[in-house]
Amino acid sequence: MNNTVINLYHTSNTTVIDAFDGAVANLCRQREKHGYKSFLLAGCEPGAGTTTVSLELSIALARTGWKTLLIDADMRKNVAYKRLNENINRGLVDYIMGTCEEDEIIYPTNVEFLSYISSGNTRDRNPLRLFYSHRTSKLLSILENMYDFIIVDSPALNSCIDSHILAGKCNSTILVAALDGSSKKVLEDDYEKITKEGVSISGVIENKISLDSYKNYLKDYDYFQEKKYLHGNHLSFDKF
Repeated sequence: MNNTVINLYHTSNTTVIDAFDGAVANLCRQREKHGYKSFLLAGCEPGAGTTTVSLELSIALARTGWKTLLIDADMRKNVAYKRLNENINRGLVDYIMGTCEEDEIIYPTNVEFLSYISSGNTRDRNPLRLFYSHRTSKLLSILENMYDFIIVDSPALNSCIDSHILAGKCNSTILVAALDGSSKKVLEDDYEKITKEGVSISGVIENKISLDSYKNYLKDYDYFQEKKYLHGNHLSFDKF
């Protein structure tokens, strides 16, 4: 592991922290029931806030005492917009290209039990070819033996093929939908498409929801239960 410590930003809002703690409890049940350790987080559409959700979920897992790894697998986003990667020389791309080994791309963070892998130097790289590489599967296999949980941040499902490839390599997928953006139709289409590919879906995390709305459906909505309901003008679906 590298010596450079990555300073992660995270929320101090107790309501948001409680919401992520609830998600952690459900992920732990997924691990106990199915043995799942690696989870791909994918937005239903661009702008759903997948990176922020991935980060907060990783921090919540680590604070519970689980040895956790956050991987930035979004190679479509310009590195200039990734403030976590400013002091990182090597990342996921570099490993897949065979220019370094796994211990050279893992960085400690300012959160105990949480490590980080950046996307690396993605300039002039083809993500499609990279993710189909045998070294991608090899890396995930190695990391699953090193960590209790692996959270993989990926591009939106309907923006490129990358997330679909990675979903097949991770144990399970969590969809991220923005209540101020993603429609029921978008969510249903994404779910149907990815499940037809044989991918396991652990649940949906609704992001960008007002505090009042959150309080209204908190009592009757669970991210990861088999049946998921949102009432009013929001979202309602049952196993699609």
